[in-house]
Amino acid sequence: MNKVLLNRFGTSPRLQLACGDWLQHGMHAKTVKFDIGQGGEVPQVNWEDRSAAIALIKHGPTKALASLLLWGSNEHWNWSDDFDEVVRYLTNEMLKRCDADDRQAPKGCSHSREELAYLISRMTLHFELYNLWDLYSLEGQLLFSGINVPANTYRQVWKKYQDYMLDDTQRLALDVEHAVQEYRHRLGL
Repeated sequence: MNKVLLNRFGTSPRLQLACGDWLQHGMHAKTVKFDIGQGGEVPQVNWEDRSAAIALIKHGPTKALASLLLWGSNEHWNWSDDFDEVVRYLTNEMLKRCDADDRQAPKGCSHSREELAYLISRMTLHFELYNLWDLYSLEGQLLFSGINVPANTYRQVWKKYQDYMLDDTQRLALDVEHAVQEYRHRLGL
């Protein structure tokens, strides 16, 4: 993966976790510690405890986003399943909103409403994870993401659904934060 992109991963303000440093601590390569201390001492929190904080999250899309934020910058980890789970969640949320708004598939567009929702979800999550919004014009974002809708039409009709997805993504990040804080509280930290 390109180092420039790798350095941008997870830097979006919407995805910043106050517990991020705690989760990251000890999750990377380290040397073995043979001196394990004296009996009767309070056990130290290790990488297994931090991993358990994510594993105990019950809501699938929240757990998937947590995994993406924690391990997604590791180029050796295949994060496609977690990415796809968040995309499915965002797609379903958009389709519910389209139903509530009685929004149909765009006229004169090669995409069905479901396909458009999926493409917008992928674009939104990808651009948010890598904090790419300021680097591309709206037309560039649509072209990059394979969305065949004129930029003006997108801006007037479909952009609000992207904004809702950003809110949903931020809500998932807040749920991650809450779950980790609750876990840490149970550990007595």
